[in-house]
Amino acid sequence: MIKPFYIFITGILLSGIYACETDTSPKPNAWPRVHYPESDDSVVFDDPDCPYTFTLPGYYEIDRNVTYFKETPDDPCWMNLICKDLNATIYLSNKPLDEKYSYAQMIEDAYKLTYKHSSRADFIEPQEIENANGVHGLIYFVGGDAASNFQFFVTDTVHHFVRGALYFNNKPNADSLKPVIQFMVQDIEGMLGSWKWK
Repeated sequence: MIKPFYIFITGILLSGIYACETDTSPKPNAWPRVHYPESDDSVVFDDPDCPYTFTLPGYYEIDRNVTYFKETPDDPCWMNLICKDLNATIYLSNKPLDEKYSYAQMIEDAYKLTYKHSSRADFIEPQEIENANGVHGLIYFVGGDAASNFQFFVTDTVHHFVRGALYFNNKPNADSLKPVIQFMVQDIEGMLGSWKWK
């Protein structure tokens, strides 16, 4: 006759053996869920001290308290456009075209600053732009794990030159950031489409 104690011990041992089995099938890659910001409102930037206006969705914060290498720029039209919901910032710098900053020099500087990312970029694709207000410039799509995946400049070629760059406040990862970058690029393209020189 089998004693109940031995049945109990056997049951525990068998359940331990079956409980140790693990599912070894491969799991699909998963990325954190992104909550994209929404707004029915628009922010119109129109400062009398700045030579341009543009429109952004209402979830952006315009930060005018900008420093460049720990110094405040002389020009009051340098600013950061912050999208807190996506942990992203669009950095805008404004340079008046004059004898100190020529059009050719500013184009060269924009090129150099963009191509500094070439060591981490899979590709850099420039594309000319011109909006209905006669504003033209160039946008750079930077592929791969570069620190900035989208850069641009707009100019009137005579008086004004504004350069912009999109950065995320986290480690670059092109795969996980791709949909977020596409979302931000749509916002920037909308901003550039509304851009006007005064």
